[in-house]
Amino acid sequence: MDQARDDIWAIEHRHSVRRFTGEAVPADVRAELERAVAAANATSGLHMQLTWDEPEAFKTMLAHYGKFQNACNYLALVGPKGPDLDEPCGYFGEKIVLLAQRLGLNSCWVGGTFSRKRTRCDVGAGEKGGR
Repeated sequence: MDQARDDIWAIEHRHSVRRFTGEAVPADVRAELERAVAAANATSGLHMQLTWDEPEAFKTMLAHYGKFQNACNYLALVGPKGPDLDEPCGYFGEKIVLLAQRLGLNSCWVGGTFSRKRTRCDVGAGEKGGR
């Protein structure tokens, strides 16, 4: 029941943030998020990837238009190509977003205001990014 209560708290307190402090995410927080992504990937068959300290993906005109500032950490939602990819990406991606909120990190879902070519994520043959 504590997990459900924690999730409700995170849902109530979560809001989109586009301006970040630029401070490094603490190692223990990174490790907990990495563990959660690995567990979600094992359960879902996705290939989600966390990238740390990489500002290039958000150095675009669209990111400037979207008012992103100091965005250099991100979760790439990647999985097997197919018509049903968006559902697991949304479900498991939101689980990671809520964990990040509980760990004191704000976030924002991003669709088209970043450069796919500039990301450090690995999209293999037969995979694509979720929307």
